[in-house]
Amino acid sequence: MQGKLQDTDIFSLLQLAELQKRTGQVFLDAGAGRLWSVFFHNGRLLYATDDREGATRLGDNLRRQGLAHETQGMPSASQNQTAPEYALLTSLAQQHRLTSPQVQQILRTMVEEVLFDLLGFSQGSFYLESAAPLSPQWVEMEITPLVRLVAARRDEWEKLAPRITSPLEKPHIQSKENLRQSLPAAAYEKLVEWINGENNLQRLARLLGRDVLTVARAIDPYVKNGTITIEPVPQLITRRTRISPVKTRKVVCIDDSISIQKSVEFFLQGRGYEVQTIGNPTEALTDIFKSKPDLILLDIAMPRLDGYELCAMIRKSSAFGITPIIMLTGKDGYIDRVRARIAGATEYLTKPFGEQELLGIVDKYFGPDSTPSLHEVRN
Repeated sequence: MQGKLQDTDIFSLLQLAELQKRTGQVFLDAGAGRLWSVFFHNGRLLYATDDREGATRLGDNLRRQGLAHETQGMPSASQNQTAPEYALLTSLAQQHRLTSPQVQQILRTMVEEVLFDLLGFSQGSFYLESAAPLSPQWVEMEITPLVRLVAARRDEWEKLAPRITSPLEKPHIQSKENLRQSLPAAAYEKLVEWINGENNLQRLARLLGRDVLTVARAIDPYVKNGTITIEPVPQLITRRTRISPVKTRKVVCIDDSISIQKSVEFFLQGRGYEVQTIGNPTEALTDIFKSKPDLILLDIAMPRLDGYELCAMIRKSSAFGITPIIMLTGKDGYIDRVRARIAGATEYLTKPFGEQELLGIVDKYFGPDSTPSLHEVRN
């Protein structure tokens, strides 16, 4: 599965991998020649890195363990090596130079740093593929609570704009004298050494043993008074501004599978459709009369009330006499199709389905002029 970051957000993409219990990785290209990779096993996060900072990030973390030079000569991800930092950590553990808890802590720290970057991206592309997992699995992280934690920090980070906007920005000292007068001697010497025009805020945080939000907040007063200036970077991180579409079509998905609900949301919301999901079929009639959808996706196999019965009940109402109803099912037999038609279904979509299959059948009923383009939905 692939797509544009303009059509979705990183959180939704990662949640989809979690809900579908994916094993493999997501590749992300956010522009300026940098590529990120996020690795999964059964819907849990194993590792995340990028092709430029991975070795430096690992080296800074190893420095705290007295292993600062271990990354020298290590192949980079751009040399067709899959997660070389992960392989090096495994090697150090196998040599008993790092303990399992140390490896796990380093991986968590590195993953949180990468996620902090990724949650700000709004431009670029992604490719989600199935593949063998990284081995061994040192730590398997639950995606939703971890991403929510990092997202909360990201929201706090936004309050520093416009003075500080990206963790990749580089601070420069403009007045050493002002800084000297404001800080204890030891802190001043450290900052002068590490704010050297080469280190970005993210690396400065690693060197100081703090998270990047804490460091950015600490230097923000000096940015305000001009003692420190910030060098901008190529625009990788931009907050998306949503506007109301000129025309919005509403799609209701009635399915007791959370995975199917999330997949439909992910695929259709990126195309500009408004999506409502309903998991309880016994409440569906009330909900659809309230929401008045333009199209209904209806699962056949549900508890208490199957899709055939529900479809027939919907069709009895004149309000939905011509509303497209697409039946969703894991079966693809002739009898099932006939039953769906008799119940009043417009079409039949077999599960599992992909993005193009779903968009193809939904777009067919609305046409290109009825679906808002991306520039109408987001900028």
